[in-house]
Amino acid sequence: MSRFHHVNEVLAAVQSRFRPDQAAGVEITGQLHLTGEGGGDWVLRIHNSRLHIAPGVTDDPQAMRLTASAEDFLALANGKLDATKAYFTGKVRFKGSLRAAYRLMDLFRF
Repeated sequence: MSRFHHVNEVLAAVQSRFRPDQAAGVEITGQLHLTGEGGGDWVLRIHNSRLHIAPGVTDDPQAMRLTASAEDFLALANGKLDATKAYFTGKVRFKGSLRAAYRLMDLFRF
């Protein structure tokens, strides 16, 4: 059975797993663009050891950008789709600093 049924549930889980104690000096903006039913656009910002997630689009040219269908995003979040396979098959597209993306892994409890 899937744990997450809607994108907003995933984003709430991301928010609850943020580790501000690990985010000192980290300044990152990310754009999440999900297509299809249940999709939309969200901006994720880490600034002053805080994570802010809001609907919308950023014009920050340095922002990391993740694009996928809402269905594939939920499959990733539920562990039903492998992230590496999704990237190499084009189900997930990423633009931005891979170094910053890996740094993000330290900022969340998984």
